[in-house]
Amino acid sequence: MKPGILLLALLAACQQTTDSRPANDAAYATPIAQPTPPKPQPKSFAFDEENDLIEFHYGWSAEAAAVPELVKRFQSDLQAVKAKLLKNAKEDKAFRDKEGYDFNPYMSSTSYETAGQSEKLLSLRADVGDYTGGAHGNHGTKALLWDRAGTREVQVAGLFAEPSNMDRLLTQRWCDALNAEREKRRGEPVGNGMFDDCPRFGDLAIIPSDKDRNGRFDNILIVASPYVAGPYAEGVYEIELSVTPDLLAALKDEFRGDFETDQTQ
Repeated sequence: MKPGILLLALLAACQQTTDSRPANDAAYATPIAQPTPPKPQPKSFAFDEENDLIEFHYGWSAEAAAVPELVKRFQSDLQAVKAKLLKNAKEDKAFRDKEGYDFNPYMSSTSYETAGQSEKLLSLRADVGDYTGGAHGNHGTKALLWDRAGTREVQVAGLFAEPSNMDRLLTQRWCDALNAEREKRRGEPVGNGMFDDCPRFGDLAIIPSDKDRNGRFDNILIVASPYVAGPYAEGVYEIELSVTPDLLAALKDEFRGDFETDQTQ
């Protein structure tokens, strides 16, 4: 065979081999890694209902929505509070209709907002209000401190290595600041009247807060609802106490890293 003919034959054979591979054969394709879709971020939740009988609101923050145990707890409470409100409103309206009295809708509002959070702890402030047919509505504040690691609610006193240290480090500061605010509102010194004592911590909302939002609590917010530290007309008393080095040292080892001294003081 002549050299030119041999060369043409070899080229034709190579072309047949190349063309015999399927163009889209998966065995020859380079695998492409599929990106993992991001997890949806929890969102704040709010439920509202308004009709001739009730005005109802219940909500919680996005940070609370990220904790399944809290969501379950709040959902259960929402249903219970709403059911009780509706039942009482129906009974009151039936009575007033029978007696020829005007009826004003009942109201209930519960709102959990984030006061601060660390890697371990989530601190929530709950502002609650209601109206059930009296001369005026009532409102107040509660606190909820959640230990994410332990999946449980903890009391502020439980953060201290010795629970008595909470009284030692906070009571006098709280009472002094409260009386100063009382005198400012009343225009006279605190005496020995009905609302002149310093309320016990068990009657207050004690809320660790993070003012600079850096993931560590630097303040303790103490809230006295109406009738706790003063008459209804004086409203709510809110006293903010900074985290001091002594307070920081008195915390349990497992919680000390979640707090810091207030750098603004």
